[in-house]
Amino acid sequence: MTSEDLDAWVAAQKKLPRPPTDEELAAFREFLEAPESDVWLHAKKIGALYIKPLEKSRVDIFWFVLGDAVNNLTSQNDKLAELVLKLQRLPDGKGVLGPEPWWSDLPCFNNFWTEWMQFQFDDLSESSRDFEANRQANINRNAFLAKLTARMGNVVDLDQRERGGQTLKQALERTPVSEANILAAEPWITYCADSLYERSLQGGPMSWEHPHNGTNWGTKKGWSKARWQYWRKRFLEISNTVKVKDEVRNVAKECADRMEAVEKARG
Repeated sequence: MTSEDLDAWVAAQKKLPRPPTDEELAAFREFLEAPESDVWLHAKKIGALYIKPLEKSRVDIFWFVLGDAVNNLTSQNDKLAELVLKLQRLPDGKGVLGPEPWWSDLPCFNNFWTEWMQFQFDDLSESSRDFEANRQANINRNAFLAKLTARMGNVVDLDQRERGGQTLKQALERTPVSEANILAAEPWITYCADSLYERSLQGGPMSWEHPHNGTNWGTKKGWSKARWQYWRKRFLEISNTVKVKDEVRNVAKECADRMEAVEKARG
């Protein structure tokens, strides 16, 4: 990223209806400019700014800044995911919200993502003036969440597989095929194929399955091995069609192969 790109992004944050303070924005910029090896140091500095009772904390502003960085700063994707992982593990702030460290359950993160980010790029219109930027932002967003999920361990708040399922539904259960949605689905298979397959075998309800969503899958809702296999079949079909770009065909083939390998490994 060039300094000009970062300057423009920082300037845009100052124009938000509820902008970050100069101190908050300076700390975030220092993090963006630092090497990935220093993320832990910057997580401690950034995290300390928000460790207060929730009614006094500006953590909601932090999530807006981070979300916008995820959307727009593609080269920072790995580091942004690492920041959230490091924040969740900070030992600081015990006793402020309860006996556990303040950041342990990532206050307001999942609510923010559902209310402000989850459906931000649904049904992207290719005729839109901002299509290319929104297409990339949607890929960034899904890559970021998949990276968190891949390293979730036992931390429930890092488990974003329900959002991954939503992305896979949009990519594989609708016609005509959306190339943008296929590219957004790819990180979930790259980083989380094993975990998503495990979730499919467990079964149970899947979030955001509403009648108006539209699906070619059928009437049986929820996670299932059969639905996983349908997704794999759709990736393979898309990889063999001439109606999509080479990039999309290649991504679809890689996803189908990865899913097949996971199934075979489980026996």
